[in-house]
Amino acid sequence: MGLDSEILADLRQLLSEHGVMAQWNGIDLLVLVSRVRRDQQIDLGGFVDSPDLSLRVPKSAFPAELPKFGERIEVEGEEYRIVQVSSHPRSPLLTLSLSTTDE
Repeated sequence: MGLDSEILADLRQLLSEHGVMAQWNGIDLLVLVSRVRRDQQIDLGGFVDSPDLSLRVPKSAFPAELPKFGERIEVEGEEYRIVQVSSHPRSPLLTLSLSTTDE
């Protein structure tokens, strides 16, 4: 078994135990939240929550093209904006960095 296969098998195991539901462009995804941070920013009228999180998902979960910067994704009923897409050519994983849709 190659390294790609081992990484993908490990991710699938983690997804089955700790995965959360997401939806992008009508595609239902099971993703792993790998980092969550909730800050507050000053805005008109006071402070507002500014969530920041990262998702890990197998590239094979996307039938055609991969998500792009600026697109929207829904994670457990909350909508986020994709602010970074990290994909190494030799890795079977895709990392999506998300932020609030207000920014």
